[in-house]
Amino acid sequence: MAEFMSVVEKKEITIAEAKTLLETKAEELDPLQRRVLDYTIKFAKTNAEDSNKIVTELIDKGQIDRALAVQIVNCMPNSISEIRTFLGRQRIISEEAVESILRIIEKYRTTS
Repeated sequence: MAEFMSVVEKKEITIAEAKTLLETKAEELDPLQRRVLDYTIKFAKTNAEDSNKIVTELIDKGQIDRALAVQIVNCMPNSISEIRTFLGRQRIISEEAVESILRIIEKYRTTS
């Protein structure tokens, strides 16, 4: 039976980053971890490197925290109204900042 992976660091990661981590240990995964890997294969919208770059840019330029940036990258919204769905009532962000978030996403969507 496979050993459980140990916790090295706690932080939010994108689906693509989780996919990369799980793929490195694919031979050692238990059934639940294999199901998670299958999920990440189906739903990752970018590769891990681009996901990490997008999260970093969103945090630096988008006035949002890591958890929200990860959620946005996991879904790669197509419009300002979709981005506003993630923001909900928790934050009031300027239209300019939301447009900046969309531009960052679009930049990586076209290269992925």
